[in-house]
Amino acid sequence: MTSQDNAILAGRGAMTITGTIAGVAAWAMVEVLPDLVQNPHLFITLVAAVGGFFTILLAISGPTPLGRSAVGAAVLAAAGAVLLGLASTGFHSSEDFLNSGFPVIAWILFLCLGTPFVAVWVWDRQYWNSYLDLFDFSWSIVVRFTAAWLFVGVFWLVLFLSDALLSLVSIHWIEWLIELEPMPYILIGAVFGLALRVVWEMREYLSPYMLLHLLRLLLPVLLVVMVIFVLALPFSDPETLFAGLSPAGTMMAVAIGAISLVSVALDKSDADAVHAAWMQWAVRGVALLLPVLAGLAIWGVWLRVAQYGWTPDRLAAMSAAVIVMAYALLYFLSVLRGGDWMARIRQGNMILASVVLGVCVLWLIPIVSAETISARSQAARYVNGQVDAHEAALWEMAHEWGKAGQQALDRLADLPEADHPDLHRALALVVTTDSPYAFGERLGNPEWEDLPKRLIAAVHMVPQGSVLPLDAVTTLADFRLKDWVQTCERDHQPGCVLLQGDFDTRNETQEGVMFLPATGGEYEALSVWIDADGDLVVGGYLRDPAYGGSVRLQPEDVQRVLDGDFRIGPSSRNALWLGERELNPEN
Repeated sequence: MTSQDNAILAGRGAMTITGTIAGVAAWAMVEVLPDLVQNPHLFITLVAAVGGFFTILLAISGPTPLGRSAVGAAVLAAAGAVLLGLASTGFHSSEDFLNSGFPVIAWILFLCLGTPFVAVWVWDRQYWNSYLDLFDFSWSIVVRFTAAWLFVGVFWLVLFLSDALLSLVSIHWIEWLIELEPMPYILIGAVFGLALRVVWEMREYLSPYMLLHLLRLLLPVLLVVMVIFVLALPFSDPETLFAGLSPAGTMMAVAIGAISLVSVALDKSDADAVHAAWMQWAVRGVALLLPVLAGLAIWGVWLRVAQYGWTPDRLAAMSAAVIVMAYALLYFLSVLRGGDWMARIRQGNMILASVVLGVCVLWLIPIVSAETISARSQAARYVNGQVDAHEAALWEMAHEWGKAGQQALDRLADLPEADHPDLHRALALVVTTDSPYAFGERLGNPEWEDLPKRLIAAVHMVPQGSVLPLDAVTTLADFRLKDWVQTCERDHQPGCVLLQGDFDTRNETQEGVMFLPATGGEYEALSVWIDADGDLVVGGYLRDPAYGGSVRLQPEDVQRVLDGDFRIGPSSRNALWLGERELNPEN
């Protein structure tokens, strides 16, 4: 083989090994790390560091040597991981933090925007801020990643089809290989790394230019739509135009698309930009109309803020709208000034990309978080009398806004109960509800608080003296609690019966069987248990071993349970025996 062939094999081998290590790291983060690291903030930081490092490394390797790419990837990934870890300190658990969404989005944007700068920096530190190189690296990464993931998908399709074919002759080697614990991650990483290297080698044939030239064709179409929209504005009803946040989001999405298409049309230099006069005028037209969309988007978001106060969603929307306006003004003023307007837009794009990076950092620094601003805004709206306890964002503070939301709730709880009875009732309810719908339903029905007590009073407990804890009942789903109360308070004999027994000796949970009146005078039986958190969990319907369907009991069968005429004994596990009839709770 020639030296060139050896170099190609070495490059492919290095990227395959890198992808394999990335796959093993992904498996460790998903399957191993959660059991080893209990601190949620450290867990988030480690996942962000490892995930960010390998993603950046794979993205910039090829155009730059693997060793130098690793240095750049480590620097950017470490910065992003520290920022994301700091942002997570505003939440008690990693699940709550990840569910908040926006810090993770800010972290992803931070890495995406920073990666081209790092790629150019490790390639040639003298030209780290060269727009030409940044443009090339950015679109090269997009094309390489898209093609590589497409190849990974095709690889798995071929693998599954091969397994299906070999299975016809009783050969299951591929199925056995895939079922090995880390193997799917390893295969994805290795194939993805190899594909990235091959795409880089074929860069003369699979370049971003085809995609960029196709995207340019959309610019005149978008200009026509924007012109029609602007011309129709004077004849539109403002109340309809801004009936919700969605119209502002739509205008921002169109504006972001327009900004992207303008950047694509201008390319990396005047020599590569659109040359046709009509296309250049289309670019100018879109640039001149952008401030209209951006301004309307800001206005639409502000109307919602003025009406309902700040929330993380509205803060994110306003941040995006302001950034879009910054781009719109840059493009608008650059075109108005004439002359070398294309170069001014390119230079402004690089500056604004740095500004967006700064905004991402602000979102991740927990000094003044979006949750803190939102919690203070919503608490102030209640204190100032703008909303009552039913309209205040109490559920969001308790379940979505982390420590800042809890602190706001604590401040509201300090208000005198005599002056704010509805608020204190809402604060007591918000802790026990798992959804804003359930919270609103319970808050709007003062009798709801009595339902758990009414259910306990209506259920006959077996054996006598056993107790159904109130805290366990309050965790039942609202629809089930309401239905059971209505069912058990009807005049049925012998009524609702809950039998507690040791059906599974392998665990220490409190288990039982709930007998409920059903249609036709019969009873149905459900397995229930109280888990380690003290929640009452409802399992499936008891099955009749004789025919496999859900068991249907007669009132006299349930009366035997009340009379103690039953035994709990072994089957494949402990079962409930009513005479010779065996019932198995599916716990």
